[in-house]
Amino acid sequence: MATVIRLSRFGKRHHAVYRVVVIDNRKARDAEFIEQVGFYDPNLKVPDVKFDQEKVLKWLGVGAQPSDTVASLLRQQGIMDLFHELKANRSIEGKTAVVKAPKVSKKAAGPKAKARLAAEKAAKEAPAPVVEAPAEEAPTEA
Repeated sequence: MATVIRLSRFGKRHHAVYRVVVIDNRKARDAEFIEQVGFYDPNLKVPDVKFDQEKVLKWLGVGAQPSDTVASLLRQQGIMDLFHELKANRSIEGKTAVVKAPKVSKKAAGPKAKARLAAEKAAKEAPAPVVEAPAEEAPTEA
């Protein structure tokens, strides 16, 4: 039997949450699964991802193939690094998965934003106008 590690959907309509399950690859997405190995909730600002590290490593070790999405989540959580260490016959005693920081993408500034930034920069670099106090007038004798 070929097994895969993939997401199984549950939760309310328009608010999907997922179980990460080990299942026969011929079965439907939400069919009866062999074992649940994790949980994924993408609806939060910082998605909630939880894996049982020992179960995942056990199933990867016996040949279960992760889906593309699950493989990405495993990489983010650092579990794939531990699996590669095991495949290279290195010990992972006492090691735990290190969660990788999410990538922050910076959007390119539009033309209005670039013009505003240039104006602010020019205003900072330009010397401040010097305001002189009015000179006192000398008394005139008539």
